Amino acid sequence: MTRPSAVRAALLVAALAVLVGGCTESEASAPQADRPSTRATSSYAVPECPRLTRQQPVADGLPALRLPCLGGGPAVRLSDLRGTPMVLNVWAAWCVNCDREMPLFRDAMARAGAKVRFFGIHYMADEKYGERSAADFGVQFPSVHDEDGDKVVKALRTTAPPQTLFVTADGKVAGRMVGEITSQEQLDDLIDRYLGVRL
Repeated sequence: MTRPSAVRAALLVAALAVLVGGCTESEASAPQADRPSTRATSSYAVPECPRLTRQQPVADGLPALRLPCLGGGPAVRLSDLRGTPMVLNVWAAWCVNCDREMPLFRDAMARAGAKVRFFGIHYMADEKYGERSAADFGVQFPSVHDEDGDKVVKALRTTAPPQTLFVTADGKVAGRMVGEITSQEQLDDLIDRYLGVRL
């Protein structure tokens, strides 16, 4: 027969294990997308979109599609993104491939400096989900937001992210990469080929 003191000791050990573990059953079974970021810091903020001069759309260029900035800042008309060669990345909060690409963009941004603009379109997900994922992914460029994705699909003929467009300084779409960019060498080559900028 088990002694009462032994039962109390076993219960105490079990209670301590739960406290130390810090994870309840409901937390353990919550969908990953609903969990708070584990990699983001409290100081992270989605980079603000720039204030741009209104530009006339050009043939073979970005459309005059106006989208709200993800996480604050002014709305942006895509056709106004001019003056600097640009890497325009279409990404989504739920896109694992997009997450894998982000370190490549961060590295290229650091080496490009002011020679190349990096900009994003957050696609087909709730804005707050996008903000959390931007922190998780380490997105360091400003992004606009299209929650339903319909506008981006229609204007850019872009579906299933990731997709990356390479836009010249005068606003023309010089090239497009459909799918994940998998290496720094590949990204550098695309920037050189379409934008004429060597990193």
